[in-house]
Amino acid sequence: MKLHQQHSHSPTQMPSTSGRGRQCLLSFCPPTSTAIVLFILFLHTTSAKNFPCPFHQTINITDGLRLKDGSYSYEGLVIPANLTAEYKIKVIDGIEYSAPKHWRACACLLKPCVTFCCPPKMHFDERHQNCTPNLNEGHSQHNHIEVTFSNGSVNAVNIKEAFIIRYELGCKNKMVERNMADFWKWDLFENGTLKRDNIYFTNDQYCFTPLEHKKSWSLTPLTCERFVRGFRVWIYAICSSLAILINIGIIIMYVAIKEVRNSIYGEGLIFHLFSLTIGLSFLVYLHLKNPLNLSHTACRNIGFLAYFFIIVSFLILNIISGSFWAIFALKPIKKWYLKILYALAFVMGLAMKYVIKAVQDSSVGRHLKPGIGEDLCWFDTRLWGILLYFYIPLLMSLGLSIFCVARAFFCILDLPSDTQTVAGKDFVITRKHFYSYCIYMLVLFSIWMREIIVYIIARIREHFFIIDYWSGICILCLAFVAFVYLLRKNKFVQLWWEENVEGKEKPPEYVSPPDYSFLRVQNFKKQDSLNSEQQPE
Repeated sequence: MKLHQQHSHSPTQMPSTSGRGRQCLLSFCPPTSTAIVLFILFLHTTSAKNFPCPFHQTINITDGLRLKDGSYSYEGLVIPANLTAEYKIKVIDGIEYSAPKHWRACACLLKPCVTFCCPPKMHFDERHQNCTPNLNEGHSQHNHIEVTFSNGSVNAVNIKEAFIIRYELGCKNKMVERNMADFWKWDLFENGTLKRDNIYFTNDQYCFTPLEHKKSWSLTPLTCERFVRGFRVWIYAICSSLAILINIGIIIMYVAIKEVRNSIYGEGLIFHLFSLTIGLSFLVYLHLKNPLNLSHTACRNIGFLAYFFIIVSFLILNIISGSFWAIFALKPIKKWYLKILYALAFVMGLAMKYVIKAVQDSSVGRHLKPGIGEDLCWFDTRLWGILLYFYIPLLMSLGLSIFCVARAFFCILDLPSDTQTVAGKDFVITRKHFYSYCIYMLVLFSIWMREIIVYIIARIREHFFIIDYWSGICILCLAFVAFVYLLRKNKFVQLWWEENVEGKEKPPEYVSPPDYSFLRVQNFKKQDSLNSEQQPE
């Protein structure tokens, strides 16, 4: 589910910006997280870039003067050759994109830099978020700017004398709030750092542009958008919230009906839906909460908790699918064994959470990190982490579940046509529950395949949206499928409803609740034959 909320950092919390940018029956495969980490380390070692400094500390010197010793002269500053390099990338929102070859130099290591949105004779178009030719050159004639020094004094300085000017957009979405008084209040420090609303921004997180305020033009910094609003946000939030409410209703019904909660099928679905609902709730919270009002620790921890609960919900599906296979394959299953499997699912989810935490805090290239707790509180779709640590593990889990479901289906075909009970349960009812579960699994698989395809297409097109509201619509559709096939099509729920709501008497054959832990498999013909053999002659 692509929920992406941007999060800012104080200077002490700034992330590194060097690149800123499951088989066998009822068992789990070896931890996929280890293989993922090894794969990532391989990619990292084969794709490392030896740039002399982070991108945000460089300027484009293609038009600069190159000296005989290989150094460059740029605006009166001599930059040594070892601080220059040829770049084939550009960095927007901290993410690397391909770009034509050009030379850049680490000028900001030698002299503080400030960033301007557009080069001279161009101005920033707020509507299209790009630079356009300036029809009124008077708007861009600003040579001085107020700077706050380390001793607390504020003085107007000549921009070119005090700073090296970078002409970079920095990010695709900039915050322009002309009607907010705080928008016009900011402090620029002598090291090029900007402060607004008690938030610090590095020179790749803002850019200056002339704006009109109170009938006068002045240089005003535009900071990267930190909280996204609009119809996409509300469609996702409303659809996901409705899905959460539907799932809660299903869980309450399952827990309230003894026959359901005491069954392996019902117990597993309770755990699955509960874990999925908690994970979605965290995502919706992050979606509606302005991350500026969240601490860095809260932003990071909530994102990792959402990841943990969603991963566990899919691991539990493996147990449910394997249970159906075991039942129809006439294999014994004990409840204590299932409890161990649930505990293993929990432990594996916990392990995967700490693995991606370790990767996030490691020195692996940023494009291979999950991005949780950096600019965003959830996975950053501009990075490869969401594919490596989220989509691929979920796809593997779903693949294992579908494999178990397919084996269970073929086991049903192998059973005698007159089978009436299997593993101590009514065969017809169990089969009906199994088919309903299959429909749920197919819909779930389709939704996640769509998520992966959309992500890959976005990567190819280099188009990264903050929120894909269709994900919310798909989540709601999945909740409706769960309501119809997991709740309404559940025979025990139907019998409970007829007895307690419609006032009908429960049929005699359903007086005793089925024992889903019973290990014997029988049918009526075999039982009759056994009874006849035991009768005295």
